[in-house]
Amino acid sequence: MILSGAGTVSASTYLIGLGSYDITGPAADVNMMGYANLEQITSGLHFRLRARTFIAAEPRGKRVVFVNLDACMASQLVTTKVLERLKVRYGDLYTEQNVAISGTHTHAGPGGYLQYVVYIVTSLGFVHQSFDVIVDGIEKSIVQAHENLCPGSIFVNKGDGADLCHLCLLHST
Repeated sequence: MILSGAGTVSASTYLIGLGSYDITGPAADVNMMGYANLEQITSGLHFRLRARTFIAAEPRGKRVVFVNLDACMASQLVTTKVLERLKVRYGDLYTEQNVAISGTHTHAGPGGYLQYVVYIVTSLGFVHQSFDVIVDGIEKSIVQAHENLCPGSIFVNKGDGADLCHLCLLHST
């Protein structure tokens, strides 16, 4: 159901799926992502990092997946590996055309998971443990969201301020 700012309601029905999975990775002795400081090494756990997935789908039509990572950023390699796994599981349902993976830009997580040299210099190379846990967590978060798709609503709310706009996905349980 879509409710516009004018108060009109559309009878469109959507399926909404939500998923969340741990992507914390190694909690000690790994360089932190993005500070470009060789001495910035993880030494414990303050809170767990997560991949949070939101799926909005038409019942027999198009769908879109948005994954928000508690990580500095995603990368082409991370996205490619996730899409390869999803293809094995779901065929062509999830592709680069309808899956977006984005990071919160936190520098509090482990580094070494990007394929670009400039980002792995301070981690002294590619860290498979960091990469694997991020890819695994994204995949599992998407699977979780896919498996709990159920009827829901999408609302767009505009308010005062500098073009303030909020999107709200309501998931019926």
